[in-house]
Amino acid sequence: MSSLENKNIIVTGASSGLGRAAAIKLSYEGARVCLVGRSEAKLKETYSLMKEREHFLLPVDLCNFKEYENFFNNIFSSFGPLDGLVHFAGISGLVPLKVMKLKKLQEILNINLLAFFELTKYFSKNKYFNKLGASIIGASSVSSLRGAPALSGYSCSKAALDGAVRSLACELAVKKIRINSIAPGFVRTAMGDEVLKTLSPEAKDKIFNAHPLGIGTPEDIANLVTFLLSDGARWITGSTICIDGGFSISS
Repeated sequence: MSSLENKNIIVTGASSGLGRAAAIKLSYEGARVCLVGRSEAKLKETYSLMKEREHFLLPVDLCNFKEYENFFNNIFSSFGPLDGLVHFAGISGLVPLKVMKLKKLQEILNINLLAFFELTKYFSKNKYFNKLGASIIGASSVSSLRGAPALSGYSCSKAALDGAVRSLACELAVKKIRINSIAPGFVRTAMGDEVLKTLSPEAKDKIFNAHPLGIGTPEDIANLVTFLLSDGARWITGSTICIDGGFSISS
């Protein structure tokens, strides 16, 4: 795997879970990371676990789309040209169709999908990214590939992201920007544990048994993120990569 030494990378959702694990891993691979999340206190917790470098904390609400130009100007002035963007910020939740409100669906789409669009749009402006090449990663889910009760809102936001990645890859290749999505299976994070709390023992067993290689860890996902950001993945774009312990192929 090629080094990430001195690459400048934005990680959203860096205050916990997969975003936190990715930020920590990237720091130990030599990258300088801009930690993005709503809670400054939680971002500082992540920072304390990282290898000390010139990292940057940006506590923001990514659904405040009018502020994106300010966000990127702040990041660019601190880092210079950007080499990578990883969008892990998002929300889940089991919401059956019969009680799904349009307001809730809009909340899911805003952070899971629309924020990814806006981040990609600003990242790919000529004044921000490294002209020698850059990489963007969106967090999808195996829920975009396999159905499950009460996950229609979450699933559609991830399936839409996957579709966008394929077209965006064609559009951004001329700028030497690669863009991919990753589709994790069930991973033991705070968000995942909250979902488990809502399930019966039988439903939990069904989830565990559906992953032939067992339940994943945030570090498993961070390893894939590190590779896709590196020059070792220079010929990969427009792909949705499953990392799910075999969930998507199990019966």
